Amino acid sequence: MKILVADVPQMDARYTAAFGGWEVSFVRTGAEARKLLAAARHDLVAVGVYFDDSRMFDLVRALRADRKYAAVPILCVRGNTGFMTVSTDTLETTVKALGADVFLDLVHFADDHAANQALRGAVALFFADR
Repeated sequence: MKILVADVPQMDARYTAAFGGWEVSFVRTGAEARKLLAAARHDLVAVGVYFDDSRMFDLVRALRADRKYAAVPILCVRGNTGFMTVSTDTLETTVKALGADVFLDLVHFADDHAANQALRGAVALFFADR
């Protein structure tokens, strides 16, 4: 699986642990994300809440508005790298309304081998049918 991860550098190790063995590319801005997506097909885009100074919603909206990216599955993630007062339910409702496929709140998942393997399995299962 080829995955584009748009998130803050503090989350790289978590994605690497969960997505080990898959081809993962990391970007830090919306422009970098669109450039990489235009250059190569990706099976999944994972976007963090804190991406590009909290521009997750902007990237999801831009991807869904562009025909070239409309079919790319989007996984939105809240990691444990910052403080946010917005509820999980509000974030999930918003990203799904914008067209994202899944929202995961990693605040409730341990950052250990078992939890990362469970996350990997859930992502693989969900996106296997696409």
